[in-house]
This record gives sequence, C-alpha cells and structure tokens, in this order.
Amino acid sequence: MSLTISATALAQLAQTGACLRCFWVKLKSKRLPYQQFPGIFSSIDRYVKQVTRRHFDHAGKLPDWFPPVGQVITLPPVPHFTRFRVTEPGTDVTLRGEPDVVVQLPGPTYHILDYKTARLSEAATGFFPVYQAQLNAYAYIANRTFFSPVSGLGLLYLDPDTNVDADPSLLARTGQEFLLGFTPHLRPVPLEHDSFVEGLLAQARSLYERPTPPPSNPGCTDCQAIEELFRLAGTAGGPS
Repeated sequence: MSLTISATALAQLAQTGACLRCFWVKLKSKRLPYQQFPGIFSSIDRYVKQVTRRHFDHAGKLPDWFPPVGQVITLPPVPHFTRFRVTEPGTDVTLRGEPDVVVQLPGPTYHILDYKTARLSEAATGFFPVYQAQLNAYAYIANRTFFSPVSGLGLLYLDPDTNVDADPSLLARTGQEFLLGFTPHLRPVPLEHDSFVEGLLAQARSLYERPTPPPSNPGCTDCQAIEELFRLAGTAGGPS
C-alpha cells in the first residue's frame, strides 16, 4: 500500500508521550474534524519570508536583525511540497514537506531554518523533539533532491516584544501607527543520522499496515474525548 506523509505529520512520532492510536487514526482517516490555524500566524510567516527575500535580493545579505548563520551566498527558492519529496526504498514511504527557508553557505553546503512565532521559553522546549524531527525530515529530503549536503539546521523563534513595563522604549513604536515588533532567537538543531528519519518512516509504515489501531496513550486527551463521544452516542436516542 502506498503511503505519503508530510515531515510535519511524521514528526509527531517523536513527541514525548506520542499517542500511536491518534497517529494511526490520522493516517487512516481523511475526514477528521478541521482544525483552523489562526490566520495571523500565516500572515506573520509570509511577511517574514517576503522581507527576508526582498532584503537579500536588494542588499545581497540577510537583514541585520537575522541571527548569524554563517556566510550566506544565496537564498535558493524552496520548492513546493509536491516537488520537495523523496521515497525511502526500504519502507516505500514517500516523505514530503516545504521548509521555511534554505540558505546556501560556502562549499556549497546548505542550512535549513524553520520559523516559529513563539517565545523561546521553558514551555516551548516541550515541542523541541517534534521540531527536531521535522527539520531532520527536511534535511533527509534535501540531501536526496535539491540541497545537498545539508550542514546545519535551526529554529528561528520570533519572540513578540510585548513587555512594555520592562522596556518602555517599545511604546515609541506606536506613535502614529500600532506596531508590534519581534526579537528573533536562533536555536540550533542537531543534524541526525539518516537512520533517525528512516526509523520514524518504518514506524509510520508499521502503524499504517495495522488493520486495527494500537492502544492509546493513557494520558491522551483526544482519545478520552473520542471515548466520551462514543459513550454519548450510545446513550442518545435514535430518530423519532
């Protein structure tokens, strides 16, 4: 059976305490409830990409606010996920994705970055295993397609500047216009061996081939909600 999976979806297997039952359901069902992504994050993501691209095209370098990532030669266009994909022969799973930005360094080598509109806080570190897997999945594809070799990975956190009590100078930004700034923080991500991604692909293939779901994680709130829905549906009366 053919299986195509995104880097984002595959990375869920790396989450601490990942629920394999939920992962199985997502692989099997195409009619899951729609989860709306707040439009403001898409707007910020698109804006950062446009600003970075136009500044580099005009000045030949990244903006001064962009954290150092080495001597950037160019910003190659990132292919759409329909082209940025590879099939792993051992599992016959097609992995696809679309990184936020790729920078070419001398060599040439390539550095893949992903933007996160969030504070680099203690709470954010809980998502790090997922982001690490996602970026390594991008690197796995890149090394076999458009950007080889990949020499580095990183998360660029865009931390909203909202603490006006600690930094009253932020109020100067809102004289004639309402402006919200961000402070970027770069967190390097370890570049793993190919076996790391291939192990996740093998796990995804194994789950996909199961005719029935595996046991749920006892602490999974989504599974608890499903059980509650079944219970309610079982006690509800039929049509009158």
